[in-house]
Amino acid sequence: MENDHIGILIKKSSQTFDKAAGHILAPHGLTPSQFKILKYVTLKPEASVRQIDIEAYFCMSNPTVTGILQNLEKKELIYRQAHPDDKRSKIIRLTEKTKNARDFILKTSDQIEASFTKKLTDNEKNTLRQLLLKLLNSDDILK
Repeated sequence: MENDHIGILIKKSSQTFDKAAGHILAPHGLTPSQFKILKYVTLKPEASVRQIDIEAYFCMSNPTVTGILQNLEKKELIYRQAHPDDKRSKIIRLTEKTKNARDFILKTSDQIEASFTKKLTDNEKNTLRQLLLKLLNSDDILK
């Protein structure tokens, strides 16, 4: 693995993170993708979060996000309502059940990250975060 390209290591790290998250979330009937969307909407309680906002933030396709949202609706964790300014768009809202689970969502998120990064010092975690942000904020990557 020492000679793997950085892109491969990032992809493997992402998969390992999802696997760790899956073990923590499975007893609660959630997938990592469902959980991260719930957390995203939970952290924006006053915002009008639309499906397109979720797609852009997580770099996910429309069909993928549609499927995740449908499953969250079936579990009665979210509901969609018409956007007041754009009838083609829907706003993602948390159900009361999910609003009451805010502390659980935030605590579980911290638990997942701690599980994944337990071998890193605080300094290493900060360095990793800075390096990843530097890569993600590079405007010339896609040129």
